[in-house]
Amino acid sequence: MRNLTLSLVAVVLIATIGLGWMFDGIYNQYLDQNLNQAVDKKSGKSRQEENGQRSVMDTLEQVGTHLSIALSGIDNRQEFIEQWPSEGALSLQLKPLINFPLPQALLTDLTAGQPLLLETDDSIAMYFYLSRTDELLVLTTVPVAANQKNSLLPILLTSLFYLAVLLLMLLWLYPLMRRLMTLRQTAKSFGEGNLNQRIDVGSISYIRDLELEFNRMAQRIDDLVTDIKLLSSAVSHDLRTPLARIRFGIDTIQEEDDPVLRKRFEQRISDNVDEMVDLVESLLSYARLDQTLITLNKAPVDFLALTTTCINNKSQDDIHVTLDSPKHSVFVDGDLSYLMILMSNLLQNAHQYCQRKIHVNVTEQGNNIIVTVSDDGPGIPKEQREKIIKPFIRGEGTENKVKGYGMGLAIVKRIVEWHHGELIIENSSELSGAQFSVTLPKAFI
Repeated sequence: MRNLTLSLVAVVLIATIGLGWMFDGIYNQYLDQNLNQAVDKKSGKSRQEENGQRSVMDTLEQVGTHLSIALSGIDNRQEFIEQWPSEGALSLQLKPLINFPLPQALLTDLTAGQPLLLETDDSIAMYFYLSRTDELLVLTTVPVAANQKNSLLPILLTSLFYLAVLLLMLLWLYPLMRRLMTLRQTAKSFGEGNLNQRIDVGSISYIRDLELEFNRMAQRIDDLVTDIKLLSSAVSHDLRTPLARIRFGIDTIQEEDDPVLRKRFEQRISDNVDEMVDLVESLLSYARLDQTLITLNKAPVDFLALTTTCINNKSQDDIHVTLDSPKHSVFVDGDLSYLMILMSNLLQNAHQYCQRKIHVNVTEQGNNIIVTVSDDGPGIPKEQREKIIKPFIRGEGTENKVKGYGMGLAIVKRIVEWHHGELIIENSSELSGAQFSVTLPKAFI
């Protein structure tokens, strides 16, 4: 979501600051050009406009003078004002002088018979003094528009500014909407059961983090569904055999009267029940390891001491185990109990499939440590290496030779993922058997 936030901030800044600055520059440049033209053509243009404006003022002054003289000689002045046409460009008003405060200098000129001109953006007003009634005659007209087309320029530039902002936002929203539609379509297809659906994450995407998280979630769900299918298939198969033996033993005991034989069959039934209990416990152990909310108590772990302890616990007289490691202590950032399970399962797997030799090698590589467990067993073909790390999956041809349920390597894979490590399965070039290499993060003390 970081790309989305940064791109949104960039679009807002460009839209508000960049476009505003650009249109402001265009407007200022236009005003500068008009100003220069006005300076260059001041004599001719000013003369023309001033002549027109002076003509209006002269006309207004002549009309006002005559009207003031005429109104001074009649008694029904207000009736005359009310009958004056209101739709024309010139309007008349009478105001008492006492209600019109003026500076003393202007008041003196006004009472001496000099007309007073007041101009605003909306109107031009000329005041005439009526000495007989101590009133003011006000003539108001609309100013001459010098250049009406310039008043449309700010409106035009404002419209262009908002149009540019809208286009910029559309350009920003289009790829976002396209990626969201792709995400929606993929999620819909995934929800309909097509679990191999993934989003093709582009190098430039506003929601790249969201797409990556969706792909990880989809892969996780796909793995869980696959594990459930494997577990259900394996459990049904591995439970069917001891259940059949138990059923056969019970039928035999019912027909057998010899105490010795009955005792033997009872022991076989007990062994089959123990086998089923072991299977269920293995299943529960893997289910507990598969919980996503599990908490790891990570701390620096002396991995050489842990490895040595595991080797001693798994030692057998007929199997020779060698260890190559640095002379100094090597620490791993991880959970001690789960790292112990990891090494125990790797060594247990090597003990089950080796002939006489097992080699353990611990090395440092940058910020990681690499532990390698090799044996001189039959090895693992390339086409089986992805399968054997699934629960209840064992190497082909070894199901009846080696006791177990195929859970050890599945647990190793899960623990390695928790520690953000890597598991690589190969065949050993030295012992010619299987070789398991685990990369784990190093702890610095």
